[in-house]
Amino acid sequence: MTTTAARKRPTKVDPDAFRPDPHAGYARYRPVSGVLEIGGGFPTVVRYADIMALMTDTHTRQLETEALAFRGITEGSLFDFYANSLLLSNAPAHARRRAPLSRAFAFRLIQDLRPHIRALVCEMLDEIETDGEADFLAALASPLPARLIADILGIPRQQAPEFAAKVYTMTRGLGGFRDEDFPAIEAAAAQLMGYVEELLEARRQEPREDFLSSYLARVDEDGALSPIETLMQIVSVIIGGSDTTRFGLTSTVSQLLQRRPQWEALGSDPALVPGAVLEGLRFEPPVGAIGRVVTAPVEIDGVALKPGTVVNLSILSGQRDETVFAEPDVFDIERRDHPRWSLSFGHGAHRCVGEALARAEMEEALIALSQRLPGLRLAGDPPIAKGHTGIRGITGMRVAWG
Repeated sequence: MTTTAARKRPTKVDPDAFRPDPHAGYARYRPVSGVLEIGGGFPTVVRYADIMALMTDTHTRQLETEALAFRGITEGSLFDFYANSLLLSNAPAHARRRAPLSRAFAFRLIQDLRPHIRALVCEMLDEIETDGEADFLAALASPLPARLIADILGIPRQQAPEFAAKVYTMTRGLGGFRDEDFPAIEAAAAQLMGYVEELLEARRQEPREDFLSSYLARVDEDGALSPIETLMQIVSVIIGGSDTTRFGLTSTVSQLLQRRPQWEALGSDPALVPGAVLEGLRFEPPVGAIGRVVTAPVEIDGVALKPGTVVNLSILSGQRDETVFAEPDVFDIERRDHPRWSLSFGHGAHRCVGEALARAEMEEALIALSQRLPGLRLAGDPPIAKGHTGIRGITGMRVAWG
């Protein structure tokens, strides 16, 4: 990456080259150009090194409310989330909003949660094991993060399904959504925020030995967050730990079941599980791309990016960059060339604050599944990952056992 005069423009490509398999499109064009313009959209940066650099470069900043304003949305619950969440903020607000969460999500808390996560997965397997067949996404991958977040926040278990429905509807507002879907997204956002506000007020009235009380204590110690910021960071935790986890778990289990020796190796040696999670997130990242705004002239592969330009950083492409990963289109849980920091969790100041929780959740789920259901197998077509920007979607996955 340099800041010299421009030599060329982004390489224009037909979006059909990325359908139905975006990986094939990126593999085709990544060696040709570091910056693509896919169907007239924003410039897309596709090489690992450039993506990592731009995630922390002072020439760019996090996309804040611009994506909503571009669509004419300048108020409401979803807009308030965009405006006050650490997920979509820059210095100095980002550090101020992140600090209480980082201390509340201490290493000890995550380690103490691991037995609870595994017990929760086993409990869910008890509910379905006699059936012999299920939709993995609906029966386990979707309810698991919702139940876990509900337990962490102290939400009654019977309210978890309704709570999860609001979360998954609101999450659609963080990616590309149709105008006709906005009313439902906005309503879910308002309901979720109202629910969390009630939880926080309850903890202020009667503190417990739990995450929410610990978080509020740290907020009060710092004295730096407004009431709406205090609220939105908890909403950020809920959103960040829901759709991404259900996508990651479904996709990773799918890849393992399509490669029987790797699934069996996992059941025999739980030490392989952390590598399986890293490889699953690399092979099909839950977040396809993140947006950044250029703040000073910068050049990528000879392409000049002017201040004010919105760029997409393609995690989907970067995680299969052939200059970083040997045989990037091969799924291998014993891969040895993972960089120190997985691009799937971001980089720099905006690295995912819930990374440790997400890893623990997926790892404990894989251990429980591979040991309880060693004969687990696909009972239909593999699921289809959808989208290559924002939080990605995934179709259902029928599995059988016994």
